[in-house]
Amino acid sequence: MKKFVLILCAVLSFLVISSANAATSYVGVWGERFDLNVINNFYNTLPDVSSSKLSGTLDTVDLSGISLLWAVQPADSYTASEISTMQSFLTGGGRIAFMGEHGNYAPDENARITAAIAALGGHISINTDYPDAGYRDATRANGQILDHPLTAGVNTYNYACFASLNLSGPAQKLMLGSNLSDVMMAYENIGDGSIFVITDQNVWDYVYATTNDNKVMFANLISAETHPIPIPAAAWLLGSGLVGILGLRRKLVK
Repeated sequence: MKKFVLILCAVLSFLVISSANAATSYVGVWGERFDLNVINNFYNTLPDVSSSKLSGTLDTVDLSGISLLWAVQPADSYTASEISTMQSFLTGGGRIAFMGEHGNYAPDENARITAAIAALGGHISINTDYPDAGYRDATRANGQILDHPLTAGVNTYNYACFASLNLSGPAQKLMLGSNLSDVMMAYENIGDGSIFVITDQNVWDYVYATTNDNKVMFANLISAETHPIPIPAAAWLLGSGLVGILGLRRKLVK
């Protein structure tokens, strides 16, 4: 009987963790200039991920259940209500992926993103420059791709012109320009949530190509947002199962 209980415990533990990890993750794609179908369709090809395009202003859309929000090239400045909505989203543990463009192409959109990040308490701002004109490959081998959980499995990243980023405080560099000085991708934890910033829409042009790992990069954004049951909670469930099994065993013995 003791051996049976141990085996059953192991099975219960496996089922608890597996079912948690297999939970569907939800992505919301919002923006006004870029073709949102490109991002939306990509996430809908991933297993256990459901993505939808959001219409209207950010303070009127339903973000409940969404773990990753893409906020792309805003045509107008974010309102106080939209900033409040994003703050609540971050407080709930969500991640916002901001995407701008290079300095000469979309300086107004970049300025609006910078203002939003500052209002949210972030430490990332966008410059009005455009290093590395033309399509290029950043690689881990040449030092452009830095080690971070979000860049795991990303060894080659295809990009074009980008506006460089300024970082301070807890903000983290994820990827650098060819001079290994300009920052083209960054990440920061804000409360229970986080933000991710890129400034090149061309990174989506060849997201399905086998010659780069762009698809891995963007899949990492959502894989980091799947929330498995924390160990204490899993242990509680497992403990509850054990109590039930032991109770059943006592009845059988009697």
